Amino acid sequence: MKVSRISGLLLGSSLLFSVCAFAGTTNKKSLHLSENVTIEGKQLAPGDYKVEWSGTGPDVTVNILKGKETVASVSAHVVPENAPNSQDGYLLKPAADGSQSLVQVFFSGERYDLNIDQTPSAGVSPGANPSGSN
Repeated sequence: MKVSRISGLLLGSSLLFSVCAFAGTTNKKSLHLSENVTIEGKQLAPGDYKVEWSGTGPDVTVNILKGKETVASVSAHVVPENAPNSQDGYLLKPAADGSQSLVQVFFSGERYDLNIDQTPSAGVSPGANPSGSN
């Protein structure tokens, strides 16, 4: 009877640890957009969004959610920073049609940026709360 209890405890513990390992691979942060922003051809209205990303290494998949609905999904690159960002923000790149494309997102206290567009940053303009350590 003691052996079955110990076996059950070990089995339960191993299942719990495996679930925790998979659950820890997704990062979630909040993002407030102050203006209309285009990402992957979709226009996002000003407002509050959630940014979730997963992946290993510097290449990740970023999902932008409004409530529980995913409104955009895009590949991105995690770029380390020397010092923590001082606030949340994002960078925009103007397009020929006058729209603004989201190219980078950064978060307060974090030592990384999420680069959504790997094109050169000429003409990039900061979005809301655009400082940080960039």
